[in-house]
Formats: sequence, structure tokens, C-alpha cells
Amino acid sequence: MAEYPAGIQHRRRHSGLAHWKWQRFSAVAVLGLMIYFTVLLASLGGLDHEGASGLVGHPANAAALAALVLIGLWHGSLGLQVVIEDYITLGGGRNAALLVMRIVMSSVGLASLWALTRVAL
Repeated sequence: MAEYPAGIQHRRRHSGLAHWKWQRFSAVAVLGLMIYFTVLLASLGGLDHEGASGLVGHPANAAALAALVLIGLWHGSLGLQVVIEDYITLGGGRNAALLVMRIVMSSVGLASLWALTRVAL
């Protein structure tokens, strides 16, 4: 077993490769969905409220926006997890911070999907 400086205990290590890959895959997906969303927003320019609601409420557009919300929040959660794990110690409340982050991201996702469902239906 390797020698560690005083105060540092050995802990189980794991590879971060899968996390890194999912972060990159979700980034590419968010990029494509953001391009679609930007084009969709540009097409809302001359529409009134009912026309805009109809465009956003169209099943294909609503599904794309739901995917953007879900994948975007998942991508953000992956990034925040890395920041929390890097800068907050276990004794400093890392697990609590991760739990709060996941609760907040889940709440934002549910509220966004609920609002999108209200517009689409």
C-alpha cells in the first residue's frame, strides 16, 4: 500500500471515464437541441400569443423542448457534481450539497415539464 501524508486516508478509487463520456454526450445533445430551440424562437417573431402557444405546443416541438430540459438539467447536474466533489470535503457537507443539488435540479425539471405540458395540452 502506498504511503500517504499524515491525515490522508486511503479511500476506494473509481474511474471517472464514464462520467466524462456522459458529460460530453450530453453536451453534444444540448448543442443540437439549442440550435433547434434558437430556430424555433426565431420563428415566433410575428406570432401572437395563440400562434406562439400553438407552435410550442406542437407535439414535435414540445418533445424537443422536453428533451432539451431533461438533457440540459442532466448535463448541468453532471457538471455541478464534479464541482461539488472537487471543492467540498466530506466533512464540509459534500453529500448534503449533492443531495440539495439533485433536489433542486429535479424540482426545476418537474416544474419545467409541467409548464410545457400545460402549454402543449
